[in-house]
Amino acid sequence: MRRAVVTLAHPGHAGMLRALRILDDAAMSRGWELRYVVPEHTSLVTDSGLPRERVTVVPGVADWRRPLRRLALPLTLAALARAARGADVLYSETLSTFPLCWMVGRLTGTPQVVHVYSSYGAARPYRKHWLERARHVVAPSADSLALAERAIGGFAAGTRARVAYNGMDVARIEREAAAPLPDGLPIPPGPRVGMVGNLDWRKNPLALVEATALVREQVPGVQTLLIGEFAGEEMRRRVLARVAALGLDGQVHVTGFLRNPFPVVRTLDVLAHPALRDPFPLALLEGMALARPIVASAVSGIPEMLADGESGLLVPPDDPAAMARGLVALLSDEPRRRALGEAARHRLHTHFSLDGFANTMFQAFDEAVAGGAT
Repeated sequence: MRRAVVTLAHPGHAGMLRALRILDDAAMSRGWELRYVVPEHTSLVTDSGLPRERVTVVPGVADWRRPLRRLALPLTLAALARAARGADVLYSETLSTFPLCWMVGRLTGTPQVVHVYSSYGAARPYRKHWLERARHVVAPSADSLALAERAIGGFAAGTRARVAYNGMDVARIEREAAAPLPDGLPIPPGPRVGMVGNLDWRKNPLALVEATALVREQVPGVQTLLIGEFAGEEMRRRVLARVAALGLDGQVHVTGFLRNPFPVVRTLDVLAHPALRDPFPLALLEGMALARPIVASAVSGIPEMLADGESGLLVPPDDPAAMARGLVALLSDEPRRRALGEAARHRLHTHFSLDGFANTMFQAFDEAVAGGAT
């Protein structure tokens, strides 16, 4: 049985934890055991189902570039080296921990695999996180991989880079969606549109608010749910101020973070995703699992996920008018909504399976071991 040590700097990121749970469930059948290093043991880590006895807390793996953390860098590297003792591979689930894994890997002779889940708008973050030193690279979409490669001026000779499309546990999503709606959460009557995710500038909730005002002109009773938590007080103020300015109080609803959003998602007539940038959004895969018709920005890996006009509608990014046209088209056509939702679910089964994701990831681990530390 081989062992991979997984470093995760963001234990509050539910999507990344869900991806790790998928790998953990598949690991033993592929001859692997996964152990985890996180900066703190959050409730989300517990809720993810990752075995607590295989989770080690090393606070320095988060924000390790900050001045105080840098002073403790030797201690952080020593703690990570102890956690990685006997490991066959060091796996950075995000770029931010890759320099730590690279340093420990060089000291211990352990190969490293890095997952480029982020899609940055500039080259500097890729270079800051030493991606040019990586020899085994995984990305969630072809777009993300190409963006990363361009940022560093091309991968070094001999680097193995591949795309691992995330898979989705459809049966689990269906079970969780069948649970009762959260206590005290109002689900307004009327046509419902919603988006799911961390409500930050990348997910662009303001665009959906603006689109809602336009949709209301043709669908007066439309209700919009922002399912998630705002990324900071400034974003909350901006969005709610715009809701008030457009007279959308009572039509735009913010749920806050939901540990199980799927009972709410299944009530949506249309799932919207107005992102400015998003490598391969799990929220859309989850919506596909529930056969929700989708209107999404044609950015990053989303066009790889959805076939425009067949399994979803793709619109230009940061274009509320285009988003509104797509939403109105579906809200006014129930048969088309149903057809797009079923096509999305079928595409999930045929293109983004759990086995496909796990096979690609463990193949990357196996090849890293075969290649040795470099």
